[in-house]
Amino acid sequence: MRSLTADITILGNGPVAHSLVLALKQTSLKILMVDTFPLQQPRPAHSERTVALALGSRRLLSHLGVQMPLHDAAAIETVQITQQGLSGRVRLEQQLLEAPEQRLGEVAGLNTLQAALAVPLAQCSTLQQEAAGPLEDLQWFPDRLQLDWPDLRVDTALAVVADGGHGGLARLAALQRMGWDHNRHAIVATVTPREALPGIAFEHFQESGPLAFLPIGQQQFSIVWSLRPSAASQMLDLSDFAFLEALNRQRPPHLPLLSGVGPRSVYPLFFQRLWAQPSQRLALVGNAAQTLHPLAGQGYNLGLRDVVTLAALLREAAAAGHDPGARLLLEDYSRIRHRDRLETIAFTEAMNRLFSSPRLPLRFARAAALALLEQSTFGKRELAARLAGIRLPAGSSIPDLMWESVHVH
Repeated sequence: MRSLTADITILGNGPVAHSLVLALKQTSLKILMVDTFPLQQPRPAHSERTVALALGSRRLLSHLGVQMPLHDAAAIETVQITQQGLSGRVRLEQQLLEAPEQRLGEVAGLNTLQAALAVPLAQCSTLQQEAAGPLEDLQWFPDRLQLDWPDLRVDTALAVVADGGHGGLARLAALQRMGWDHNRHAIVATVTPREALPGIAFEHFQESGPLAFLPIGQQQFSIVWSLRPSAASQMLDLSDFAFLEALNRQRPPHLPLLSGVGPRSVYPLFFQRLWAQPSQRLALVGNAAQTLHPLAGQGYNLGLRDVVTLAALLREAAAAGHDPGARLLLEDYSRIRHRDRLETIAFTEAMNRLFSSPRLPLRFARAAALALLEQSTFGKRELAARLAGIRLPAGSSIPDLMWESVHVH
């Protein structure tokens, strides 16, 4: 068995893990990144998966040295929110932010984001990478953690879980968990409208859940369609023609007819929140800390804010020669991230439950609320700024993240 030591061991090999490495690249910390994906299992291609990048996230990525060409990401300039069967809509437009970028955010393919992160990642000289599969055992010592795989043992001061919660640590560390199954599956696909409609994202609420259309390159949309499991299975089995017919019947107002569809995939929707004790020398980031409903596309954006907060605390500790896995540091991390995480979770879960209720009084109340919000410039400005990640709750940011172009409140 090989033995390695590290100051920080990052479990995971996705965008959140890579973002954390980039946020720590200016430190003297010895960083090990371990891919916990099963070694013998084929890795999904994710060709149809997309990531909604809020404006605040794009700014943070730029400061981490991630330069994604504009032609590889589609701008979101307007978000239209509607509900099935009733009039009333809200349009959130980029002018509400008064931002120089003139956009609320962008949509990029997951593979595009990974490729953009890989360029500066290759320049991180203090990074060591291993592919070991799911973790098999761990032990705690006063000054370190011992992580064990069949052919690898790692002694580390801090383990950062950034593998979406799939790498086995949650069970081994007996992490606290809260969560529930939404009893919904999401169909993901790329569709093409008959007429180009760039820059607009649609969030259309149905009884089964939200149906989102996110603009992507080549004047297409990426859809995330929330359906009951049986309905999702049926939709997956339809021919392209029949699927487009069904989708066109459900499409939101002002979206042109759809004439083309790419490969479809499906995945279950659930909410999960995990947390460790500060004494466990564990920090959870991204989906390993909270798995959200895809409504409003906040998953990676929330995870990126986890990353930059944790990295700032670790840089401060490294400069002072302090233990990166110290209880006080992990308590600070949990405290700073608490409100942003809680508000984002509450927003996505409440919107999903509120707009999915078929009860007629609630449907009319929702229509009235949408109409009222549409008339409130202040309300729309606040919602747009929150979704764009440029206005965060008090106490959710720390001094060295307050760059001039990344101003948050």
